[in-house]
Amino acid sequence: MIHIYYGDGKGKTTAALGLALRACGAGKKVLFISFLKDNSSCERMAQSGIEFYKNPDKLPFPSNMTDKEKRSYSVWMKEALGSAFSSDAEVVVLDEFLDAATFLDSAEMNALPLDDSREYIITGHIHNEILFDKADYITEMKKIKHPYDKGVKARKGIEF
Repeated sequence: MIHIYYGDGKGKTTAALGLALRACGAGKKVLFISFLKDNSSCERMAQSGIEFYKNPDKLPFPSNMTDKEKRSYSVWMKEALGSAFSSDAEVVVLDEFLDAATFLDSAEMNALPLDDSREYIITGHIHNEILFDKADYITEMKKIKHPYDKGVKARKGIEF
């Protein structure tokens, strides 16, 4: 089954982590891949049984990436996806993949082997028609109010 948590509201990664933790508690093997994030997110430090795929150590926002950085990231991303689909994990989290999917063309998106052999949890901000058509669950996280709007920066352990 495919689960999607998307939108501008806070809680997409948190929901994905909650489901991943629940699956671990049930004895399931979980692989968590974060796209468009580096290794500084605190969830990677938790002793949970979740396998976190190695991210790039430093990663600029996509809007600040040079063409060379975009090409390099695209290679990393395809390697990460290859690991996800060849993994024996029963639950695969593709965190922020809706946004990272802009690095793939529609043929590559349609070729993703998302099947019913495992649970896929996909998060991000962007509506992706191909993934939404395949999804079994879609939950929209809608921002009503957020401290960022008042200039408050992301806080370690809360937003990352």
